[in-house]
Amino acid sequence: VFLQHPITGKKVLYANPGYSMRINELPEDESDRILAFLFEHQLQPKYQYRHRWSVGDVLMWDNMGTLHNAVADYGRDEHRYIKRCQVAATRYFGNVQA
Repeated sequence: VFLQHPITGKKVLYANPGYSMRINELPEDESDRILAFLFEHQLQPKYQYRHRWSVGDVLMWDNMGTLHNAVADYGRDEHRYIKRCQVAATRYFGNVQA
């Protein structure tokens, strides 16, 4: 449920309502309660970012601790074009100020 980020060393919640079904080490009812609590916590609007797309936009996120979801807000005649690029990093630079 929680992993250590391989670069930052911070704890990351690595469970989400789309994939996580059970915490194996716990009784089923306790697992259900804990997962429901975690999902409710992580789905709060204050943790959400919604992007209004413009031509040329590029979004990047750290997939290790981020939920992402495409909203089907486009018609059949509109195309959703996605290119995925995965970066394998070995260093973390923290908050670098310009």
